[in-house]
Amino acid sequence: MKKCLLLLVLFFFLISGQQVAAQNSFSGVVTDAENEALPGAQVLLFTGDSLYAGGLTDEKGVFSLRDLQAGEYLLRILYLGYTPVEENRQIRGNMKYRFTLMKEISVELDAVEVVGNRSDVVKRTATGEIFYLSEKAKNSGDPYRALNEIPKLIVNEGLRSITMENGTSPLILINGMTIHSGVTPIDPKDIESVEVMNVVSARYLRTGARNIINIKLKQKRSPYTFFEVMNRHDVPRRLGIGAVYFEVGNAKYSLYGRGAGNNLYHDDIERNGWQRGTNYYKQSSESRRKDGHNLLGELLFKWMFTEKDYLAAHIYGKYDKEKTGATGNGVYETDKTNPFDFAGQDRNSSYIWTGSLYHQHRFTTDRVLETTLAVNDNRNTNEGTRSETYPDWLYQYLYEYRNKRSSGSLNLDYSQSWNEIHSLNIGSETKYVNDRIHQVSDNLPVFHHRQWNQYLYASFSSQVKKLSYMGSLGIESIWLKAGDVSGSYFKPRGAVSGTYSVNDQNSFRASYTLSNEAPAIGQLNPYNTSTDSLVISRGNPGLLPMQQHDFNLSYTFNMSGLYVTPAAAYGIYTDIIEPFGYSEDDIYISTYRNTGEFKTFWAGANVSYRLGSFGSIYASGYHIVDYYAGQSPRKTFTCGGGLTGTYKKWYLGIHLNYREFLYTAVSRTKYDMPNDAFVQLNYNFTPNFYISVALQSFTGALRSETETYGGNYQSHTSQRMTDLNVRPWILIRYTLRKNNKQKIKLDNVVTGKEKGIAL
Repeated sequence: MKKCLLLLVLFFFLISGQQVAAQNSFSGVVTDAENEALPGAQVLLFTGDSLYAGGLTDEKGVFSLRDLQAGEYLLRILYLGYTPVEENRQIRGNMKYRFTLMKEISVELDAVEVVGNRSDVVKRTATGEIFYLSEKAKNSGDPYRALNEIPKLIVNEGLRSITMENGTSPLILINGMTIHSGVTPIDPKDIESVEVMNVVSARYLRTGARNIINIKLKQKRSPYTFFEVMNRHDVPRRLGIGAVYFEVGNAKYSLYGRGAGNNLYHDDIERNGWQRGTNYYKQSSESRRKDGHNLLGELLFKWMFTEKDYLAAHIYGKYDKEKTGATGNGVYETDKTNPFDFAGQDRNSSYIWTGSLYHQHRFTTDRVLETTLAVNDNRNTNEGTRSETYPDWLYQYLYEYRNKRSSGSLNLDYSQSWNEIHSLNIGSETKYVNDRIHQVSDNLPVFHHRQWNQYLYASFSSQVKKLSYMGSLGIESIWLKAGDVSGSYFKPRGAVSGTYSVNDQNSFRASYTLSNEAPAIGQLNPYNTSTDSLVISRGNPGLLPMQQHDFNLSYTFNMSGLYVTPAAAYGIYTDIIEPFGYSEDDIYISTYRNTGEFKTFWAGANVSYRLGSFGSIYASGYHIVDYYAGQSPRKTFTCGGGLTGTYKKWYLGIHLNYREFLYTAVSRTKYDMPNDAFVQLNYNFTPNFYISVALQSFTGALRSETETYGGNYQSHTSQRMTDLNVRPWILIRYTLRKNNKQKIKLDNVVTGKEKGIAL
């Protein structure tokens, strides 16, 4: 009897084990870029170097692998004439996916077949494109040099900066996570893909981001060490920069750190201009000199304490100090001519620190919950003085501000994906800001600004045959008190985008984005921040958020390294926060207001081409028309271009960008020189050690002319950036990477949540 019971127990456990195994399966469908089934594709699962399971797709492209043990596998999908899929997969439960294989690009020469590089492949998504690096870029040893290959990105290797073609800074993500300063430690060999998103979902609209760069990394598998040190100086002396980065750790935990500082010495600007009112005319010329320095440091501890849980603790601090002095002379004409001399000085110093805790829990590979808690503290001191000496009188004015900001936020974000094409993202952000503006010099009452924000959002993306689409919606509730003005309001945000892929080389995208932008504290501050005897600059505590509607249409063509994107956009802005000026007792009052509508239209194109193993070249140009209420259309254009190239141990980078006019409702600025004109030459002594020489404005000093008009007031200012000229700088950078095969697969996911208070 006991033996029978024992056999029954053993049989029960055997059946249970089979049931546990049976409930793990891996199935799906394999198609090409046109969503056509690929019958006979091989789907293989490996553990280590051994084949564990495999099968073929049927006539509908469907496959199914059953009775699998839960765990991580190496997946390979093979089909003749198509680029193979090779990636790690965590299998647990019944998992279904859709895989899209891209055709291999090949050219036949005298019966020898040369297979095209995967970097020629561009994968379309609902909101952007996914690019792959060439082998040369992956082996470059520098992530910024590697990212130079990606169309639409302007990457400055020496300055460690990434911008879009229009000069704006994108939000950088690593494996879908928000980071700052996370690009530098990356080994280009670990970059699996780079996604450029031109449409931003509701989750990120609140940050003000207009573009997102998501760098997807491969998983690393052994202890590693990263160290980098750099030093850069202008010749002759102007700006000096030094920085040290490090990261050490393994698959369980790591410590990342950064320390940096810069010193600005005698940055000179020349200004000439005039001001005209009802009863006066004033002309002056001046020389301005700016000096300053800043220091920053941060530490980030990362801990993968279970297979499903990841924790990061981050602390960041920064100190800035800046001083600007001005001297000059001029003539003030009323009923008589009054010559004068003047001198002024502005000082601004601030510090900010932020602490953050981040936790990620993976229920499964495709279901993730993220929680971020952040607190920030900021102090700012702002002082200004000016004196004008006339033959028979003296004008003197000074102001002093002592400002404080504290803030905190809690973010919850849940994301889920299934069948490779569907994804859902929902979340919330709760934030509190407390600003204290104290005008010390005039002993004015402290201006308090307090604001509670509650933001809820949801996004969904999917694919129907050749159409990829995304829809997202967010709603923000705001309660605020700015001085004596109190209010509460609800503001929506949202985005809808669709990409239709005609084939591997051609696609169309249409999108609509709804967002809103709350006024900055400097726009709310009711106290004067100008030392000009004829101008008062102050904010407006009663300002409301500005709402933005953006419509975009684009076409993309790519083939063998050539990438062409003509595009057009139309924007409608309501309740816009715009500069506003009027005259009062011959004094010009410069402030802000919410007024009606502003519309803008732009159209143009971006072209880039990879020059084989040498490098790449790009160019762009856009025509822009701004429509301000009650004013005639204001037209301008912007264009840019550049190239990057490598030859043996040499690297060359050239970037140019120019915009003719920049408008506001009450002013027009004309630029006589390119806004950005940069040429850089590097020599690599070793793959990890190079010296760089650059000219940061090789077309000459940046010059601009600004006209301002409001009521009976007019002014004209001509400015020349004397020291931002054909001035070289020299940079030395050394990088060490050791055992860089295993790193916590999530990079620096925590960053400062507050930029600080500034007027």
